[in-house]
Amino acid sequence: MLTAVVPVALAATVLAAFLGRLDTALFFVGLPALLALVVGMVPGEDGAGQLFQALTVALLLVSAFLHEGALCVLIVSPLVYGVAFAIHGLVEATRRGRHGQGPHTRHALGGILVLVALEGVVPGLRINPVQEVHADRLVASDCSDFTDALARGPQFEPEKDRGLLLRLAQYPTPTAAQGTGLEVGDTWDLAMPMGSISTEVRAAESESIVFDVTADDARTTRWVSIQEGRLSWEQTADGCRADVRITFERDLDPAFWFAPVSSLFMNARAEAFLAGLD
Repeated sequence: MLTAVVPVALAATVLAAFLGRLDTALFFVGLPALLALVVGMVPGEDGAGQLFQALTVALLLVSAFLHEGALCVLIVSPLVYGVAFAIHGLVEATRRGRHGQGPHTRHALGGILVLVALEGVVPGLRINPVQEVHADRLVASDCSDFTDALARGPQFEPEKDRGLLLRLAQYPTPTAAQGTGLEVGDTWDLAMPMGSISTEVRAAESESIVFDVTADDARTTRWVSIQEGRLSWEQTADGCRADVRITFERDLDPAFWFAPVSSLFMNARAEAFLAGLD
């Protein structure tokens, strides 16, 4: 079984890479569906067990091919296994003539999976690719101290600022920042573990700034592309409270799976950013 499935998985991965579709549902949904069909066409006593073994080996091989870490495998594996076993169930029901589900139901489920697999492949067929996350935090006792520190740039301490999720995931976040000020046209450069993010202040008021991302060659662009950030602050009875909103485009499909995952990690990044402003 593995000798039949693994070459199919690798060939499909190479094809998706050649077409530039590794970040679409064609890869994350279409590939496991294809493997399930291959397993379903091979006679065997325990098709489900064979499918699980084949998927596990293929997933690890494809992960090595894409140079992804263990966390990425864990995040995507429920989607891969879920799609594969859904297709496997349809194949088994059709092959064995089970009529617990009518043929129209099976055809409808198959059609839905086909549509899901096309997300990100067909131009314009993406569901809410632009997302926004928000975080707020007390950053100083007085906002005048905060703005002075902000003009100098955030002072990131990765081991303290990143939070449990980002530390466990080893998710890349800024390690240093250098800015020229808080006026329109001023720039901020954020150093990343691999690459950097360059921004420019587009709008500035007494208690807020809006900055656009002008260049981004960090590794995180494999998952998200940051578009703009909005930072505001106000003096409260408890101290100076800052609020950051980050708008980004999700670079992975399908949306039903990667939209909440992307929001989870980007929200953690927003909180880490504010922690660097303390």
